[in-house]
Amino acid sequence: MASFSVDILVPVWNRPVETRNCLVSLVESTPEARLILIDNGSDRETERLLEEFAERLGERALLMRNDITCGFVPAVNRGLSRAEAPFVVIVRNTTVVAPGWLEPLVKLAAARSEIGLAVPLLVLDAATSRRGRGKPDVTVTEVSYGSFAAMLIRRSLFERIGGFDEELDGDLLCLRDYSRRALAGGYLTLAAEGVPVVFRDEVLLGSPARRRELVSASVATVDARWGREASFLIYFPAEADPEVVRARFGVLLRAARMGHRFTVAIGCKLRRAVSAAGLGSLHRSIAVEELPRFFAPSALRRIADRCAAEGIDPVWVAGIDGVDLPGGMSFRPFASFEGEVDAREEELYRREGEQNPVTAPADCVTVTISDGTSQGDERKEVAQ
Repeated sequence: MASFSVDILVPVWNRPVETRNCLVSLVESTPEARLILIDNGSDRETERLLEEFAERLGERALLMRNDITCGFVPAVNRGLSRAEAPFVVIVRNTTVVAPGWLEPLVKLAAARSEIGLAVPLLVLDAATSRRGRGKPDVTVTEVSYGSFAAMLIRRSLFERIGGFDEELDGDLLCLRDYSRRALAGGYLTLAAEGVPVVFRDEVLLGSPARRRELVSASVATVDARWGREASFLIYFPAEADPEVVRARFGVLLRAARMGHRFTVAIGCKLRRAVSAAGLGSLHRSIAVEELPRFFAPSALRRIADRCAAEGIDPVWVAGIDGVDLPGGMSFRPFASFEGEVDAREEELYRREGEQNPVTAPADCVTVTISDGTSQGDERKEVAQ
């Protein structure tokens, strides 16, 4: 039997036109991967389509069937349980890929054993796609969670923590929960953004009232497991020691991995040092904003006003304790904030007293990956 370096899971429930477009793009763009097609109780037209693809692909296809529609997440979990390759990729049947989209994900995960989840550059609908403009450089940044539109999962992560929680909402809350479970297991979630992957918003099933009920229950469950996520505004004065700032960014990175979001306001003299150290690219949830040389209090208030307009009420934290704060503003001490980060990490992300291997800040935060491919043979199997 042939072996593959990548298994691609495609759960399918009807939508034959989008499904065909998705599968054609996968066949053309990922000849080295096996496709695991999960027929989630589709109608006869879609069922015939999947049978046709499985027959043509031969050993490159594994067709699985559910007699009834069991939901997207249960279908994903069933596919994960049948995957054999070291890397498994989930792709929705409304997603369309292009040549070169998969290689950076695989190369990154193969090079860094702490990466459990990786997502490509996701572009909503084809109108904003950059397809056909050549292969761009790949930028790697940590993110808070993955995406069911397209996402790589290290199979050893699945073997360690299991599948996605089928009781959650099947979307954002489910993804957040899985990335937190991965972090507790010693794995990170990253984006390797290069060749765009085009996706469509999913049509939500069920009544709006039922959806609201499920989302509300999922929020409560995820918050109970991992703590409530919050937003923070961190202020570093221009005269702050760059080495101290770098160390404090390590604390922010640990907190961002646990779901918190940060706007970091820095004095203008610090900007060059922060950029040179790559601190502005540590994590998608850490945004750095430079304050003007003069009128820093007004600039900080404008940032706060913008956050309020976006429905965000950040907690203000002094990046350096004991220094004069602009305009006499009231900031929470950084030592207090760091203590809470330590406590949450100890309680929720360290199991049986073991040190989590990914809690320290990464030295390399933004890298460029050259093009590469992984080769494999072909196989086919049909599961009833």
